[in-house]
Amino acid sequence: MIQQRHFLLCLSLILLLPLILYAEQGVANDKNTKSIDLPLSLAVKQALENNLNLKLRQEDVKFAEGGVQSGEGKFDTLLSAEAGAENKDVNPIFPGAASEETRANLSGNLQKTFVTGTEVNLGWNNNRFDTDADNTLIDPAYNTKLSVGFSQPLLKGWGTDIQTAEIKAAQKQLEASVYLVNSQAADLAALVKNAYWDMVFALQDIEVQRLSLALANKLLEETKFKIEAGKLARIELYQPQSEVARREEKLIVAERAIGVAEDELKLLLNSEDWFTPLNPTDTPRTNPVNLDQEGILKNALTNRPDIKAADLNIQAARIQAAVAEDNIRPSLAMVGSFGYGGTDDAYEDALSIALDEPDTEWQVGFNFSVPLQNSFAKGRLTQAMAAHRKAKTNAKLLRLQVKKSVRTTVRDVKLAIKGMEATRKTSVATSKRLEAEQAKFEAGSSTTLDVLIAQDAYSQALSQENRTNIIYVKALAEIDRIQGLVTINDDSSQ
Repeated sequence: MIQQRHFLLCLSLILLLPLILYAEQGVANDKNTKSIDLPLSLAVKQALENNLNLKLRQEDVKFAEGGVQSGEGKFDTLLSAEAGAENKDVNPIFPGAASEETRANLSGNLQKTFVTGTEVNLGWNNNRFDTDADNTLIDPAYNTKLSVGFSQPLLKGWGTDIQTAEIKAAQKQLEASVYLVNSQAADLAALVKNAYWDMVFALQDIEVQRLSLALANKLLEETKFKIEAGKLARIELYQPQSEVARREEKLIVAERAIGVAEDELKLLLNSEDWFTPLNPTDTPRTNPVNLDQEGILKNALTNRPDIKAADLNIQAARIQAAVAEDNIRPSLAMVGSFGYGGTDDAYEDALSIALDEPDTEWQVGFNFSVPLQNSFAKGRLTQAMAAHRKAKTNAKLLRLQVKKSVRTTVRDVKLAIKGMEATRKTSVATSKRLEAEQAKFEAGSSTTLDVLIAQDAYSQALSQENRTNIIYVKALAEIDRIQGLVTINDDSSQ
């Protein structure tokens, strides 16, 4: 009984020793290198603000906005103007023919296409003609004319649906790109949580490795004492010495794991400070949760952003296929124009005639054209139909993957809950086993190897308990990601 109490006291001191050393080291580090306290919520917020991959996805939204704007450009009003002058000196070919002619032109045109496909042109044309030819009635001659022309497609390009199809498809793609940003944000939040918990585990694991090394050093000192007392042969010294060396190596590996985990987290945060260490302040939650698998699946299939984006891509592809199908049709358009103007030897008089006694003209007709092979339009239709089918298949595959992920992750959460309970029991059992082996060693009925095996089993059990807790919170983060949720204020501390 006295030996058992002695062992418990020693074990308590050993358990507290790493914490004391770590606290002293922390004080020393504070004097030299300060660490950054980082709650999980702050890590997620910083990543959402600064992550470069998320910024790239946000640029896709800007690109899609440009596509909508480009499509709307089809219905912009176009203003064009032209001004010029020409002079020609020639040898007359018959008596009285012109030897010199001068022309000047100033014109403007306003063109507008409406959502019905109707194209309207409003033109204003002004000319001046001067010649030295005989028998010219008006010289110089000024002409001004105002004309209105139109063109209305009757086959290809008929209807507002076809005319606005490019805009509608671009708008669907814009909505899809916004949803994909939200999906990327949900994925990023889960990645940050995973990296955060990996670093928490690395910090926990190094404490376990320090405890393991401290236990081995304690056994080494006890072995030396027993050898000096003549209770053990000197050969018994080599086993704890080699084990101390092995556990020192494991401690180095654990230290490297902290650096690797911290680098991964800083990369996700797009941190500008790669030299100041991070100090995660949250600990993993271990309280069991009850999950509604059907509810999670329904929420994921209904609200997950990338599924909504996939459905929008189907709609955009369907619109583009309709446009490609329309382009197969022949082109038939009704065209017409009407104009009036006036001519005189002064511009003011020509303008007055155009208003009071105008010269008028009009025309109406039909334009028809059809490619005999139409290979280009047929090829584009084949591509558009394939893109539509591909978009539908991608959406089906995504839904299947979501169903599988929900089933897998819910199962992982349930198994992690069982695992936490099992590893907790294992930690207690291995602790008692170590206690028993230590007591037997002190009584001379156990070897150093038996104690070292018990120590190793205990440290592995502690490490596995910590790992299982991390697996649990990672699975919970995956539950959020599957549903497309960005959870920042994680209820992780307890």
